[in-house]
Amino acid sequence: MSVTLKLRSEALAQLDAATIAAHAQAQPGVVTVRTRMRHRDLLARALTGLRAQVTDDGTSVVAAWEGRRITFGYGPEGVQVAHVDGPGLVPAEASRLVLSVDEAYAAEVQRAVLARLKDRAAQAGMRVESERVNADQSISVTLAATS
Repeated sequence: MSVTLKLRSEALAQLDAATIAAHAQAQPGVVTVRTRMRHRDLLARALTGLRAQVTDDGTSVVAAWEGRRITFGYGPEGVQVAHVDGPGLVPAEASRLVLSVDEAYAAEVQRAVLARLKDRAAQAGMRVESERVNADQSISVTLAATS
């Protein structure tokens, strides 16, 4: 069986949460994700971190593992559709798989932003004084000016 899911960013969902909630029953196969997963390299890293075999043909990113395959198709604004295939697949499982990729992607984005922050801080004459991972997995960083 296969399931095609339309991906909507959480920001878009929050803008129109009431409408989406009202149409959720009428729009099977719509999954709300936190990101648009538009950075292919971060998506590939996230999928690899989930132990998937990843291929990117320039048109789509495909992840395969444990009898499942997700094909992420790209539109002009990033990933727009995730097509999930596998024997005995049900829509709820497809949604869970896509949401797990979204979580892994968000973590990759967070790592990339933190690395960029550290690089730019050093270039701006600052150093990381402290770094803490919070209960919600956000990271608090305190910078201090170097003399």
